Amino acid sequence: MKRFNEGDTVYFVASSIFVRKAKVVRNTGGFCTIIFDGNGNCGTSGTCVRESKLYRTEKEANEVVKQHKEANKRR
Repeated sequence: MKRFNEGDTVYFVASSIFVRKAKVVRNTGGFCTIIFDGNGNCGTSGTCVRESKLYRTEKEANEVVKQHKEANKRR
């Protein structure tokens, strides 16, 4: 079952510290092709990522970033 559909707005955690807003353009086989919102540097090409790496809200994505930062402090 798909977690996200084409056209959904999602949030992706890049480099474990940046939350990026994106739009799903394709979802098949547990992978989503997304296009990032923003300054247009990505052009019309998309990035393919696992559904499990995407979040429905910015708050959910920020919680993952917060957990990662706390884990790095303990090292």
